[in-house]
Amino acid sequence: MNTASINNRLKSLGVLRPALIVALILLSACATSRSHNDALHNSRTHATAYIVNDQPTDFTRFAPAFIAEQTDQSFNRIGKPRARLDDQGKTVIDIDASEPLAYVDRQTFTTANGSYTNLIYRIHFEETPFSLFPFHITAGSNNGLLTLLTLDASNRPVLVTTVHTCGCFLAIVPTSYLPASAYPAGWKLDSQWVYGMTLPGLLELPEPFDADSRIAIFLKNETHRVMDIQVLSQEEITQHFHSEALGISPVAALMKLPVGDSTTSFYETEGSRKGYVKGSHKQFEQLLISWWAFDWRVGEDKAYGDKNETGTVFYTSLKPWNRQASDMWPFAEFLSFWGWGL
Repeated sequence: MNTASINNRLKSLGVLRPALIVALILLSACATSRSHNDALHNSRTHATAYIVNDQPTDFTRFAPAFIAEQTDQSFNRIGKPRARLDDQGKTVIDIDASEPLAYVDRQTFTTANGSYTNLIYRIHFEETPFSLFPFHITAGSNNGLLTLLTLDASNRPVLVTTVHTCGCFLAIVPTSYLPASAYPAGWKLDSQWVYGMTLPGLLELPEPFDADSRIAIFLKNETHRVMDIQVLSQEEITQHFHSEALGISPVAALMKLPVGDSTTSFYETEGSRKGYVKGSHKQFEQLLISWWAFDWRVGEDKAYGDKNETGTVFYTSLKPWNRQASDMWPFAEFLSFWGWGL
């Protein structure tokens, strides 16, 4: 949602416009633009490449390499959601940064042009830490990132989709396997701007996309924003970054985290927060965005799935009238909403 459209919508509420302008300034401060071709050359100390090396399956073959900055700080490390008992015997959900894990799922969908498969990778972090300079509007605990690789009928990646598990900061990057007819009108192949980050407008994949190639997702320090996406060889990754093995587990495992002699869900299972990640409250987003997005839970991380099962809509547009239409789970409709013609 751009500033002009928001201002037009709230023009009659002049008393709120100063607060809105402040909110938008703060929002823009949470990200820093960078060229989409410099992340590898400017790799920093304590950067870690998380790579899936489990038994060979589609999930391991196509798994992105997640390259995180400043992993000497535990909140920048990919971790494993866990449940534990505190001193009062209350169940607490947090992220164990010592055990990197991605949760995976598979989704198929059909359009007028063919059949496709989404390979879904879900990762989580301890937190986005509180910060005023720079301001982290997404500060909060247990936040995560989804990466979807869309494969065509020939098992070739045609789209890379990344989005935070709150539905925020959506980016869709086509690959060179996607026909030009499927692009949104006016799409720029050189780059795209995603709320302060400059990402590729096209990802050139080798032909064939062999086992030595990895789609690399570069993650920003503290906010875990996707700041670049590149195609790297295994040699380039090991040459430039410290590597760690990233385990994988079915996403269904998040519904049964062991605690004591029982299990509990990573998500709330009843009440007004059903479908939301436990402990994922986002106070700044509630204060600055919820009142004009008409969603008190805006910014809170949630389950990705059928809204009739999860209890919450995984919407990707802040405009309230687009809430259902921008739901990412019915993926064919979601792509059509954002102008893609698969």
